[in-house]
Amino acid sequence: MENRNVIIILVAVVIVLAVVAGAMFLQSGHAKEPTKVKITSDKKQFEGGKLKLQLTGLNKTALSKQKVNIIVKNKKGKVVVNETVKTNSKGNAKLDLDLKKGKYSVNAFYKGDENHTGNNTTQKLTIKEKVKKTANVKNKVDTSVYSKYSPNFGNYRIVEEQQELALIETSNGEYYVFGGDGAYTYGGRDSHGHIELGSYVGKY
Repeated sequence: MENRNVIIILVAVVIVLAVVAGAMFLQSGHAKEPTKVKITSDKKQFEGGKLKLQLTGLNKTALSKQKVNIIVKNKKGKVVVNETVKTNSKGNAKLDLDLKKGKYSVNAFYKGDENHTGNNTTQKLTIKEKVKKTANVKNKVDTSVYSKYSPNFGNYRIVEEQQELALIETSNGEYYVFGGDGAYTYGGRDSHGHIELGSYVGKY
């Protein structure tokens, strides 16, 4: 009777060991593929830029429809961005950065899935103030001199008037003659000093 019990116990131990060995074999036969997260955007950007990254597997194979968590901290260590992006068919993803001028640290983390291992990467990020475009001083019109305005000729001033004609100078330094029926190019003066009309250019 005792021998029988011993045999039963030994058989049970063998079965348990076989199950454990089988599980280990299956697990080793289904090893997860390693991955890599890479930040592809510049380390220095202007305000309103984007953070771009790429997720790949073996042989740089793109991993699509995968979620990557992005955490951005300011220089004081405070989390200012905590967002999740999804990769496209090329393994790329991007996030609009609403960050002010300063220095930040970025952590992009992929936790993996049943087929892929997790991976993460970090980057120092510098945000520069966006340069505002200012008007060119040379192109600024002095309205105290060129006080009159025409939709077709812009700001101008009257240089001289003769009967129904007016010699005008535009703010661009061009001369035209305004007559009763429209505007003409300036044709100079005749022997008596009268303004001559050039070609007709349209309404003023």
